[in-house]
Amino acid sequence: MLTVYSDRHRLHHGHAELIDGEMKPCFEMPSRADFILERVRETKLGDVIAPASFGLDPVHRIHDKGFIAFLGSAWSEWSALGRKHDALPLIWPVRGMRQDRVPDDIDGKLGYYSMDAGVPITAGT
Repeated sequence: MLTVYSDRHRLHHGHAELIDGEMKPCFEMPSRADFILERVRETKLGDVIAPASFGLDPVHRIHDKGFIAFLGSAWSEWSALGRKHDALPLIWPVRGMRQDRVPDDIDGKLGYYSMDAGVPITAGT
């Protein structure tokens, strides 16, 4: 098995996510990546390699370009409002509401591009 890993994975370190109606520490955190990487090496599961850059063309073949652009700007839009804490959605479009237009406001975008409040956007996302 081939494992792709970089210390840049550590940059996405959210403080809390919504689980079962409660704010709890994020499940995905640097210590979990450390544990997995340690087990891969300990069990000799296979090589660990650094990620290669392929540009955004392969990403755009799979994901909506607007979504990718949102991920690239979400933290700067969030922090431009003076917010220093993790960005989590508070609102979501419901059935019967328009789905054909991305909101202008970061709070609307967070809800538009997510299905829950399970993974925050951070400065390192």
